[in-house]
Amino acid sequence: MDYITNNESILRLSAFLFFLFLIFIMELFFPIYIRSFKTYKRWFINFTFVFVNTLILRFLFPVLAVGFAAICNDYNVGIFNYFNVPIWTSMILAFLLLDLGIWVQHLLFHRISFFWRFHKIHHSDEEMDFSTGVRFHPLEIIISMIYKLMLIIAIGPSVTLVIIFEIILNASSIFNHGNIKISKNADIILRKLIVTPNMHRIHHSEEEKETNSNYGFNLSIWDKLFGTYNMRPMKKDNIIVGLKDLNNKNKSLLFLLFSPFKLRKN
Repeated sequence: MDYITNNESILRLSAFLFFLFLIFIMELFFPIYIRSFKTYKRWFINFTFVFVNTLILRFLFPVLAVGFAAICNDYNVGIFNYFNVPIWTSMILAFLLLDLGIWVQHLLFHRISFFWRFHKIHHSDEEMDFSTGVRFHPLEIIISMIYKLMLIIAIGPSVTLVIIFEIILNASSIFNHGNIKISKNADIILRKLIVTPNMHRIHHSEEEKETNSNYGFNLSIWDKLFGTYNMRPMKKDNIIVGLKDLNNKNKSLLFLLFSPFKLRKN
């Protein structure tokens, strides 16, 4: 436990780069779709978002999720800091509550029009690959961080658990956006517990009914529990990803940054 907390930064960065490289390699050898000529432009935009978002978070939030969890631990704030629960029980329950919280957040970003303005930038990617998993508007990242800090206040997870959760959340985002071919049998087994690329691709469909389903980012159980699970797409072998009102437009980085403040329609 101490090793994880003492080496948080290097562990998180190493895990992020490892999974990014792993999914990239898997996409090279086991792609669902062949990359188009737009791919390298998309990569530039998507990873520029990563750079910008990292700078903004470091500037606006001197204490991020892990540091905030430490403060809550010190002052006994949150459910698991207030009640005396065995460490492994509290870690498992806190992980489930955090994951449920992220599922609720994702649902709200689709159902509340103000939040959707920013989240639609993520959905505007006309192809899906490992880089889509890190494509988020800076305002969405800021709102998400505030929401995550509120979850930590309420739940009171341990510092170690928050580090583990952050690593898994980042890894699952890269994985479930990956352009990876997974056999039907393997997909059926995996999606009993986690969100697979095939399952999440349905969520990125340009068909609104499909977009409003499969909100899970890590665990698949919440969609099944709350009735938002979509097992198969309407167009079985030809899911068109993106958004109908933004597809086939010249989506430059500046356009994507400022469009949430201009567009009034869904």
